[in-house]
Amino acid sequence: MSESLLSAPAVLTIAQELAEIGRLVDDDDVTSTLSRYVARACALLPGCDRAAITVRTAAGTAEVLAAAGKPLPEPPSDGSGPDPVIEAVTYREPRRVDDTATDERWPAYSAHLRRHGFGSALTLPLPGAESGAAFSVLSAERGRFGDDSHDLALLFTLHAGVAFDNSALYHDNIRLLGHVQTALRTRTVIAQAQGLLMHHDHETAHEALAALKRMSQQRNVKLRDVAAALVTAHHGGRLAEVLESR
Repeated sequence: MSESLLSAPAVLTIAQELAEIGRLVDDDDVTSTLSRYVARACALLPGCDRAAITVRTAAGTAEVLAAAGKPLPEPPSDGSGPDPVIEAVTYREPRRVDDTATDERWPAYSAHLRRHGFGSALTLPLPGAESGAAFSVLSAERGRFGDDSHDLALLFTLHAGVAFDNSALYHDNIRLLGHVQTALRTRTVIAQAQGLLMHHDHETAHEALAALKRMSQQRNVKLRDVAAALVTAHHGGRLAEVLESR
């Protein structure tokens, strides 16, 4: 597909497909969500031989979260030298290499791409990605990413940025929900054990809870585990026996 064939209906079709592949699936993590984008970028962006989404680590280096297309070994930069991908993430600005054979701004990066058969590259920062991320496309051709390709790559970048944030937020909420559910279960089992002690020892709620805490400290076992053991013993008809061994 050449750039001249990218009519308005074609771009609209691509946008609709991007919206569809951006739908979250329950088992998806951030990487699998973004992997769908880079795979479609290689299939739909004219001249795109490789696409990748990269984040900047705490150490200042680049870590590829998802990539598709022609393989590319680890980048030559360790974060100490000029690198357009790191710059795009850091300054939230696009970076473009029109010809890896003549570009002098990022010599190590350009030489690395050239050694592995790439003639041009474009990197765009992902909007809204709090951790700092960028979308890169590479081509074997020189001068591949002009204005038309830039705009189409930007369309991918916008959708990928939304998917990045939504996926991270979704899974953060799932983890938070898991913590809340665990806390509720813990409170429930402690309340049950507290009730058992109140009934068995004719104690107040405060006294029963204090007794549970003493058992926890004496046995060096978490309070919820002590409570769960008492509830299990009660269901097995062994509560009195367990309490006798206190």
